[in-house]
Amino acid sequence: MKNHFYIRKIAAMAIAISAISLNYPVKAEAYLFSIVYQQDSLTNAQFLQQAAIAGMKEVLTGKLAADKASDKKIKAFGQMMVDDHSKANEELRALAKLKKIDLPMSSPEGGQRPDGRVDSAPENLRDTSRTKNTAGEAGNTGLSKKTGAEESTVTDAIEKLKALNGTAFDKAYVDMMVADHQNAIALFEKASMTSDQAIKAYASKYLPILKKHLKQVNALATK
Repeated sequence: MKNHFYIRKIAAMAIAISAISLNYPVKAEAYLFSIVYQQDSLTNAQFLQQAAIAGMKEVLTGKLAADKASDKKIKAFGQMMVDDHSKANEELRALAKLKKIDLPMSSPEGGQRPDGRVDSAPENLRDTSRTKNTAGEAGNTGLSKKTGAEESTVTDAIEKLKALNGTAFDKAYVDMMVADHQNAIALFEKASMTSDQAIKAYASKYLPILKKHLKQVNALATK
């Protein structure tokens, strides 16, 4: 009986996703991300890689907002994203090194690294996540699996925002930050329940900060 319930639930979800995809591709992508971030199991590699991609996006789009936003409060929020997420990204890199987990570390346009630093020889983002996870959760196969946001979502977001100006930029950036922080909170909440104490400590440390960011950007969205 229980199995029948799950089968019906999955079938309904598939129909919903298909309907969204046909009419609203961007919304479908965000919906799929939220499903991934709320999945029942999450390996160390999956968390660290997705957190790195999310952190990279917040730093790079935050730089754009600090420069291009027409609203002073949105400019300030963008700078806060750069400051807060650069620090979080640096700690994430150290944690990934400790766990021997490779992160998506190739540089996007401008040589910007996920920790906010600049490489001397910029290159396009590429897939670097097909690596072995030697410190995964119990029951993990040892291979990291790509789930959720890809590195391309970072460059796509940057290109989208670069094409906008004024209030159109402000709205697009704020809407993006609301969705991103909702997804990040779901991701970090899942990681905060892991049995790995180092991962748990990192996720628990930054979860309140992400929630604070979401509250602030929600206030900007309702202006």
